[in-house]
Amino acid sequence: MRTKTCRVIIDFTFKEGEISKQIEVLNGPDGLQVTAKRKGFVGVDLSIDMDNPNRMILTETWETREDHGEYMKSRESEGQDGLLAHLISSLAEEPKFSWSEVQGSW
Repeated sequence: MRTKTCRVIIDFTFKEGEISKQIEVLNGPDGLQVTAKRKGFVGVDLSIDMDNPNRMILTETWETREDHGEYMKSRESEGQDGLLAHLISSLAEEPKFSWSEVQGSW
């Protein structure tokens, strides 16, 4: 039987010209490499909207929603020099989060 997981979709719209910098940060040593080491992390996909090159969608999979919550708390505790602060400073609008329970995949 397949284990259910938590899918988190984060929709970012960045200021003009900022997205390539943010991709660099996410791919750097303090970015998704740190995320991948967190308890409950399963995987992540980074996508760029084909119609809006300033829009990035992160699709993360976690064992539980609680695991994602603990991860977010740790990122928030990094303060003004952390990943979240860096991403937020480059946004054109508030990011949108959604959580869903994955029932299966094919």
